Amino acid sequence: MNKSNKNFYILLSVVLSLLVHVILFLVSRNLAVPNAISDFVQKPSKYMNLGTISLAPAPDQDEILKAKMKRSNEPVSLPPKLASQNFPGTGQSARDNSDKVKSAAPPESFKLPKSPSPDTLQKIPGIDGDKLAAGRLIHNRLIVPKLASSDLPNGNAGDDGKPIELKLRVPMPLKNFSATPGSRLLPDEDLANIDSLMDVRLLKHTEADGSGFFRVDISPRKKISSLKPFEKDIVFCIDTSGSISKDKLNEFKDGVGKSLAALTPGDRFEIVSFKHRAFPLFDSLQNPTPENVRKADDCLKGLERSGSTNIYSALEPFTGAKFKTASRPLILFLASDGNVNTGEVFDSRSLINEIANRNQNNVSIFTFSSGRNKNPFLLELLAYRNRGECFSSEDESSSNAALGKFIQEVSSIIIMDLDYQVSSSLSDNTFPKKLPHLYSQHSLSVYGRFQPDVKEVGLRITGMDSLGKRQELVFAGNLDNAMIADESLPKKWAEQYIYHLYSRLTSENDPNLKMEIYRTAKIYGLDVPYLDKYLIEFQPLEKKLDFKDMTF
Repeated sequence: MNKSNKNFYILLSVVLSLLVHVILFLVSRNLAVPNAISDFVQKPSKYMNLGTISLAPAPDQDEILKAKMKRSNEPVSLPPKLASQNFPGTGQSARDNSDKVKSAAPPESFKLPKSPSPDTLQKIPGIDGDKLAAGRLIHNRLIVPKLASSDLPNGNAGDDGKPIELKLRVPMPLKNFSATPGSRLLPDEDLANIDSLMDVRLLKHTEADGSGFFRVDISPRKKISSLKPFEKDIVFCIDTSGSISKDKLNEFKDGVGKSLAALTPGDRFEIVSFKHRAFPLFDSLQNPTPENVRKADDCLKGLERSGSTNIYSALEPFTGAKFKTASRPLILFLASDGNVNTGEVFDSRSLINEIANRNQNNVSIFTFSSGRNKNPFLLELLAYRNRGECFSSEDESSSNAALGKFIQEVSSIIIMDLDYQVSSSLSDNTFPKKLPHLYSQHSLSVYGRFQPDVKEVGLRITGMDSLGKRQELVFAGNLDNAMIADESLPKKWAEQYIYHLYSRLTSENDPNLKMEIYRTAKIYGLDVPYLDKYLIEFQPLEKKLDFKDMTF
C-alpha cells in the first residue's frame, strides 16, 4: 500500500466515524430529547415571581359607624372590641351608654357536692359459691372464705381513749413486688387445664341431721404423656444410733439401696447417716453415675449402729437455700425411730417447730419407721408440717420392701408446689391446709365437712409442671351424686383435724388447743397417746447425756 492510499483510508475512516456519531445523536434526540424538553416547559417554575399590585383601601370602620349613627337616633349597642373607643365628631364615648347596656348576672358561687352518708355508700356484693351451678364454678374466680368481720372499738386509740396518729416506721415497699405465697389478690390467667388427665372421686358420709363429711381423691391417669416427671434431688437420712436395732438398720439400708437403682440420670442424691452428729457421704448432691452408686452401696454396707440420736443435725442443712435448686423438687426421706435425745435441739416439739420454720417449702420431708419402739408424734408431725407423709410398717422383718415401694411412689413428681382453694363455706373445715406434690403413682386426698344446706363441693388446685408451666385442676362435685363412704371417713377427717391442731400446738402452747384435741378424740373415738407425753412444757436437762460411745 502506497502513501496516498494510506491517507485516503484514514480520511475515510474519520468521515465514517463522524457520520455514525451524527446518526446516533439524531436517533437519541428523537427518542429522549423531545420528552425532556416538553417536561421542562410544562413544569411550573420553582422560583417566586415578585411584583407590585394596587389594593383598594379598606373601608374605614369609623366612617361606617358614623353613617349608621346618622340614620338612627336610637342608642347603639357597641361591639365589644369598640366598647372602650371614643368616636370622632360625636363627643360621646362608650362609657356614656353604660347605663343603657345590661350587664350579665354574676356567676353563682361554686358549691362542693355533699358527702354521702354511711347508709348510702356502695356495698360490695357477695356471691355465694354454694348456690352457683357447676358450669359457673369452673371459671377462674377469686374465692374468699365466708367469714364475719367487725370493727374493733377504739381501734386507733391509746390507753386514755384518745385517738393517736399511726405512722409507718418502715420504708415504702418496692414497686412490682411479688405476692406472698398463698395470696389470692387476683386469679391466675396463664394456666393450662389438666382436668382430663386426672381421675377425681367425691365420697361422702351423711349424718342424721343432713350434715356430713366428704373426701376428694385425685389420682393421675396411667397415660399422662403430656406431664413429664421432674428431675429431682433426693436426700436419704438414715438413723444409725444405738436405739435402732440391728435388724431395723439392715432393713433401712436395703430399702435405700433398692431406691438408688430407680434413680434416673437427671436425678441427684445424697446419703446422710446420723447418730450424735450427721455424716454426709458427698456433702453435695451428686448424679447417680455408676461410680457414685458404687460409693453409696459401700457406704450403706459399712453403716453400724451406735451412739445417741441427733435428728436435727441431719435435717437442718437441707432446710435452707444451699441445697435447693429452682424448678427442681427437693425430697428428704428420714428413716428413724424418732427417739431424739441429743443435739442442738432434742425436744420433739421444739425440733418440729424449728425445722418447719426454717424450711419455708424448700424441702418435702417424708418419714418412715417400723416396729413398735418409735416416736410417732415427731415422725407424723414433722412430715405433716413439711408437705410430706409418714409411713410406718408394723412388720419390722420385711420393712425394706415397704420402704422401697414408699420411696418409689412419691419420687415421680409431675406437679410441684401445689396450692388449692375450696368453696367458701367449706374452707374452715377442710384439711390438710398444705398439699404435698402431685405424684404419678400416688393419690392425693382432701378431707372436709359440710352443712345440710351445702349441695356442691368446688375445688381448684394449681401447681407447676416440669416445663415451668402453671397447671390448674378445677372440680365441681354434686353431693347428691357422690359415692357413699363407710364409717371410717368421719374418723379420717378427725385425724386430719387433730393433725392440724397438733401443728398449731407445736408453735403455740395453748391449753385451749389441747382441750379441743381431747374433745375431738373423744367424739370420734380416737386415741391420742402422745399428747401429754410430748407436748408438756419442755424443761431442758442440766446436763445432756451423750451416748456416742455406747452401743445397745
